[in-house]
Amino acid sequence: MTSSVSPRLRAVVDALPLHAGMRVLEIGGAPGAAARLVAQRVGPQGHVLVVDRSVRGVELARAACADEIAAGTMSVLCAAVEDLELPPGTVPFDLALACRVGVLDGRHPSGRNRALARLAEALVPGARLYLDTGDPLDEVVLGG
Repeated sequence: MTSSVSPRLRAVVDALPLHAGMRVLEIGGAPGAAARLVAQRVGPQGHVLVVDRSVRGVELARAACADEIAAGTMSVLCAAVEDLELPPGTVPFDLALACRVGVLDGRHPSGRNRALARLAEALVPGARLYLDTGDPLDEVVLGG
């Protein structure tokens, strides 16, 4: 259900350049509210990977997004973005999104460069990272 999505998160998702079939990486996405909206927009040929450092957050996302996970349109990974390693064979993602992620939004800047490097490795060349630090988003070009 997406009716419980806050107006702020809805505005963030509305601002993303999403299209059917995209692969989207959401950093700090637990418990999955924005990811469910994104999964609807990228459709059954797309995929959303929610990455969150919180074990409890990942558990909540798995519960809240059980239908999307079962359908194969979403998966969840417990990891800090600055330590992100995708499982072997994972196809790179087209776009990344991060809302309220301290290492990316300036609250914990010491790990920012490492986090950006890890994200660049997980994304297709030239992919963009969208942060909720703008109105409504700031865009960072990663890689190639």
